[in-house]
Amino acid sequence: MARDRFIPIEQRVEQWKQFYARANTRPLLGFFVRSEYPLPRYPASRRLPEGRDLRPEDFDVAAYLDDYDALFVEHEACGGDFIYAASAYWGIPWLEAGLGCAIRADHSTGSIYALSPCEPIGPEDLPPFDPASPWMAKAVEFLHAIDERSAGRYPLATTRMRGIADLLQAFYGPEQIVYLMADEPERIHAVCRALTDYWLAFARLQLEHIPPFHGGIGSFYYHAWAPAGTVWHQEDAAALLSPDLYDEFIRPYDQRIIESLSGCIMHQHPTRFVPTDFYVQMPFLALELHVDEGGPTAEELYPAHCKILERKPLFIWGHLSQADLDWIFSKLPPQGLAVLTTVSNPEEAAQIWERYM
Repeated sequence: MARDRFIPIEQRVEQWKQFYARANTRPLLGFFVRSEYPLPRYPASRRLPEGRDLRPEDFDVAAYLDDYDALFVEHEACGGDFIYAASAYWGIPWLEAGLGCAIRADHSTGSIYALSPCEPIGPEDLPPFDPASPWMAKAVEFLHAIDERSAGRYPLATTRMRGIADLLQAFYGPEQIVYLMADEPERIHAVCRALTDYWLAFARLQLEHIPPFHGGIGSFYYHAWAPAGTVWHQEDAAALLSPDLYDEFIRPYDQRIIESLSGCIMHQHPTRFVPTDFYVQMPFLALELHVDEGGPTAEELYPAHCKILERKPLFIWGHLSQADLDWIFSKLPPQGLAVLTTVSNPEEAAQIWERYM
């Protein structure tokens, strides 16, 4: 007989605590509904203008609250072990905008992107963190409004925060990063230090305005409960680097981020160079590895999944096929394993739950 997929929130929280201790006796399974791209995912964002730089006032916080509630209802209708969470609207490249980059909406791709500065920058060109600046104030406005609307039904979380390699790519472009690391290493290290200061200040600002949820916090995208103070991190642009360049120019700042927070979870895509060998040695709370459409299958990622599970809890997210799910649930150990697969509707979620639980 299949387990009931509608699980009380207190029981789900306890299961997540076991997951982080790698003491869960079965994998955790959950469901991601709607598009993964922020503009179609949140109908309120469809009114954002194209063809000009976006300003904080373009984001009417009240207009997004019904979207958060609708996503919560759809998530709960699918059931499973995961816990819906909301954050300051994660479609905004908050760090890039706060640091002075222009941002624009592209409805054809479903995303908001940052424009690189026209002139090369150094650490002296980066603004100091100011919690009262327009973009940071907008993030806090989102958190306060979501907290009031949620009324304790679902947790809040830190928003999407691109890492130090990602920010270097935003400021310099993908090719120029590598040239500057070779030609001006001291300048790049100085910029990385300034970016890390800003990153941590923004993380702490959000955490100050996120109330506890059953003693913990949510996740902006992956719908996982995590210990209080946990922040999700990413370094997608590390794929542009060699292991040696990551080790020299990015790893020290990722290490500082982890050591400055009470918990940190790292997101990864399995493309080009992925610093998994470094990450499993670092004090991350858990690691997440996508199964990307058109990328390696779960079977092909088996060595990477095993490598992580030997040392850390592992999240697997993706448009998972039945072959992927069959492989994951039959081959990987359950301890420290959580699987979040996209679905179109609660009926699809029910079929998947019935098959694997």
